[in-house]
Amino acid sequence: MLFDSYILRLTSDITSSSFLHQTSYIKMDYIIHTPSAVRLKKEILESVSNNRDANGKDIVTWKCVETEANDKVLVHTTDQWENKGCITLKHNTSHNELKVRFHYWDSCEDRSNDDDKIMLGRFTELILVHFSYFIDKITIE
Repeated sequence: MLFDSYILRLTSDITSSSFLHQTSYIKMDYIIHTPSAVRLKKEILESVSNNRDANGKDIVTWKCVETEANDKVLVHTTDQWENKGCITLKHNTSHNELKVRFHYWDSCEDRSNDDDKIMLGRFTELILVHFSYFIDKITIE
Protein backbone atom coordinates (compact mmCIF):
# COMPACT_ATOMS: atom_id res chain seq x y z
CA MET A 1 0.00 0.00 0.00
CA LEU A 2 1.32 3.44 -0.92
CA PHE A 3 0.03 5.15 2.20
CA ASP A 4 0.34 4.25 5.84
CA SER A 5 -2.48 4.61 8.33
CA TYR A 6 -1.62 6.91 11.18
CA ILE A 7 -3.00 8.20 14.45
CA LEU A 8 -3.15 11.90 15.17
CA ARG A 9 -3.55 13.60 18.51
CA LEU A 10 -5.54 16.79 18.18
CA THR A 11 -5.17 19.93 20.24
CA SER A 12 -7.91 22.12 18.79
CA ASP A 13 -10.70 23.51 20.92
CA ILE A 14 -13.32 21.30 19.27
CA THR A 15 -11.44 18.10 20.03
CA SER A 16 -9.63 19.04 23.23
CA SER A 17 -7.36 16.11 23.98
CA SER A 18 -9.40 13.74 21.81
CA PHE A 19 -7.63 11.16 19.76
CA LEU A 20 -8.35 10.71 16.12
CA HIS A 21 -8.29 7.29 14.56
CA GLN A 22 -9.02 5.71 11.25
CA THR A 23 -12.60 4.61 11.13
CA SER A 24 -13.21 0.90 10.97
CA TYR A 25 -15.97 1.58 8.44
CA ILE A 26 -13.70 2.67 5.58
CA LYS A 27 -14.07 0.10 2.84
CA MET A 28 -12.46 2.05 0.01
CA ASP A 29 -9.46 4.11 -0.99
CA TYR A 30 -10.38 7.58 -2.29
CA ILE A 31 -7.54 8.81 -4.50
CA ILE A 32 -7.19 12.09 -6.37
CA HIS A 33 -4.83 11.78 -9.35
CA THR A 34 -3.07 15.07 -10.01
CA PRO A 35 0.16 16.38 -11.53
CA SER A 36 1.23 17.62 -8.08
CA ALA A 37 -0.37 16.11 -4.97
CA VAL A 38 1.86 18.26 -2.76
CA ARG A 39 0.66 21.45 -4.46
CA LEU A 40 -2.99 20.35 -4.44
CA LYS A 41 -2.85 19.50 -0.74
CA LYS A 42 -1.21 22.85 0.04
CA GLU A 43 -3.79 24.73 -2.05
CA ILE A 44 -6.72 22.96 -0.37
CA LEU A 45 -5.40 23.54 3.15
CA GLU A 46 -4.48 27.19 2.53
CA SER A 47 -7.79 27.97 0.84
CA VAL A 48 -9.84 26.33 3.58
CA SER A 49 -7.76 28.14 6.23
CA ASN A 50 -8.41 31.45 4.45
CA ASN A 51 -12.10 30.65 3.81
CA ARG A 52 -11.53 31.52 0.15
CA ASP A 53 -10.06 29.78 -2.89
CA ALA A 54 -7.49 31.24 -5.30
CA ASN A 55 -10.30 32.63 -7.49
CA GLY A 56 -11.93 34.47 -4.60
CA LYS A 57 -14.83 32.04 -4.06
CA ASP A 58 -15.84 31.68 -0.42
CA ILE A 59 -15.34 28.39 1.42
CA VAL A 60 -17.56 28.54 4.49
CA THR A 61 -18.45 24.97 5.46
CA TRP A 62 -14.91 23.66 6.08
CA LYS A 63 -12.05 24.59 8.37
CA CYS A 64 -8.50 23.39 9.03
CA VAL A 65 -7.50 22.01 12.39
CA GLU A 66 -3.83 21.58 13.27
CA THR A 67 -2.81 18.40 15.06
CA GLU A 68 -0.21 17.99 17.76
CA ALA A 69 2.11 16.60 15.07
CA ASN A 70 1.64 19.86 13.09
CA ASP A 71 -0.46 18.10 10.45
CA LYS A 72 -3.59 19.83 9.20
CA VAL A 73 -6.91 18.05 8.82
CA LEU A 74 -10.20 19.25 7.34
CA VAL A 75 -13.36 19.52 9.41
CA HIS A 76 -16.85 20.06 7.99
CA THR A 77 -18.24 22.87 10.12
CA THR A 78 -21.91 22.00 10.21
CA ASP A 79 -23.28 21.00 13.62
CA GLN A 80 -23.99 17.50 12.37
CA TRP A 81 -20.37 16.80 11.35
CA GLU A 82 -17.99 19.07 13.24
CA ASN A 83 -17.81 16.87 16.31
CA LYS A 84 -17.97 13.60 14.39
CA GLY A 85 -14.66 13.48 12.52
CA CYS A 86 -12.35 14.91 9.90
CA ILE A 87 -10.72 14.37 6.52
CA THR A 88 -6.98 13.71 6.18
CA LEU A 89 -4.91 14.23 3.03
CA LYS A 90 -1.72 12.31 2.36
CA HIS A 91 0.32 12.19 -0.86
CA ASN A 92 2.17 9.16 -2.15
CA THR A 93 5.92 9.01 -2.67
CA SER A 94 5.71 9.87 -6.37
CA HIS A 95 3.59 12.94 -5.47
CA ASN A 96 0.93 12.30 -8.13
CA GLU A 97 -1.78 10.84 -5.89
CA LEU A 98 -3.52 12.39 -2.93
CA LYS A 99 -5.20 9.87 -0.64
CA VAL A 100 -8.24 11.13 1.23
CA ARG A 101 -9.55 9.42 4.39
CA PHE A 102 -12.31 10.04 6.88
CA HIS A 103 -11.46 9.61 10.57
CA TYR A 104 -13.72 9.77 13.62
CA TRP A 105 -12.88 11.75 16.70
CA ASP A 106 -12.50 9.31 19.58
CA SER A 107 -15.18 11.21 21.43
CA CYS A 108 -17.74 10.45 18.70
CA GLU A 109 -20.18 7.79 19.83
CA ASP A 110 -22.77 8.25 17.06
CA ARG A 111 -21.20 6.29 14.18
CA SER A 112 -22.71 4.87 11.03
CA ASN A 113 -21.54 2.70 8.15
CA ASP A 114 -22.38 5.59 5.83
CA ASP A 115 -20.49 8.42 7.57
CA ASP A 116 -17.32 8.03 5.52
CA LYS A 117 -19.30 8.02 2.26
CA ILE A 118 -21.24 11.14 3.21
CA MET A 119 -18.12 13.04 4.27
CA LEU A 120 -16.18 11.97 1.17
CA GLY A 121 -19.15 13.17 -0.89
CA ARG A 122 -19.06 16.56 0.81
CA PHE A 123 -15.29 16.69 0.28
CA THR A 124 -15.82 15.84 -3.40
CA GLU A 125 -18.15 18.81 -3.69
CA LEU A 126 -15.46 21.04 -2.16
CA ILE A 127 -12.70 19.96 -4.52
CA LEU A 128 -14.80 19.89 -7.70
CA VAL A 129 -16.15 23.39 -7.07
CA HIS A 130 -12.87 24.97 -5.94
CA PHE A 131 -9.94 22.85 -7.23
CA SER A 132 -11.07 21.01 -10.37
CA TYR A 133 -8.17 22.50 -12.35
CA PHE A 134 -5.76 20.38 -10.22
CA ILE A 135 -7.58 17.09 -10.77
CA ASP A 136 -6.90 14.58 -13.55
CA LYS A 137 -9.30 12.00 -12.12
CA ILE A 138 -10.66 10.58 -8.89
CA THR A 139 -10.69 6.85 -8.23
CA ILE A 140 -12.27 4.79 -5.51
CA GLU A 141 -10.70 1.39 -5.04
